Amino acid sequence: MFSYEFPLFFKKLLPAILILLLIYSCRHHREMSEDSFRVEHDDVRTTRETSPDHVVDFSYFNSVLGFEPSQDSDLLLLYEVAGWMGSPYRYGGKSKSGVDCSGLVLMVYRNVYDIELLRRSIDMAQNSRKIRDPQRLREGDLVFFRISGRNISHVGIYLGEDRFVHASSSRGVVINKLSEQYYSERFAFGGRISR
Repeated sequence: MFSYEFPLFFKKLLPAILILLLIYSCRHHREMSEDSFRVEHDDVRTTRETSPDHVVDFSYFNSVLGFEPSQDSDLLLLYEVAGWMGSPYRYGGKSKSGVDCSGLVLMVYRNVYDIELLRRSIDMAQNSRKIRDPQRLREGDLVFFRISGRNISHVGIYLGEDRFVHASSSRGVVINKLSEQYYSERFAFGGRISR
């Protein structure tokens, strides 16, 4: 019976070669996964950008968010917001098991726009382009409020057509209208982050 003995230097190199092959394989798999994630989510950015045969279940948004998006809506933003709806309020939280207003905004911007915002609402306000007129707000803009006192103490994300999502200290993640008396009296300004 024929047997072959690998030379000694091959025996020493074999573990290193196997490790390099494993690293390459993992990196290649991760790149493929990231590409498929990007393609999958880019396909639903807006209904206008999707193909004619791509069907969006608008009744889903109506049942979860309480309204149907327009043809120009950022569906990725709305899907992300839908996933947070009903999450309870927790000061300092930034997970679906408990989140505060700035934590919600921080996580949505991270997940939808891949943008890292500062943690506090007052810092977000200082680092965004101010929009004084609510009529000039666009979907995805931030909305800032002075709940008590002169400083910014609350933030949400504008969803279009007078609606914004935020983490209410009494009700958790909800959608309200800027024109509601409580919020219109406390609205400070909008903020636009370059995306």
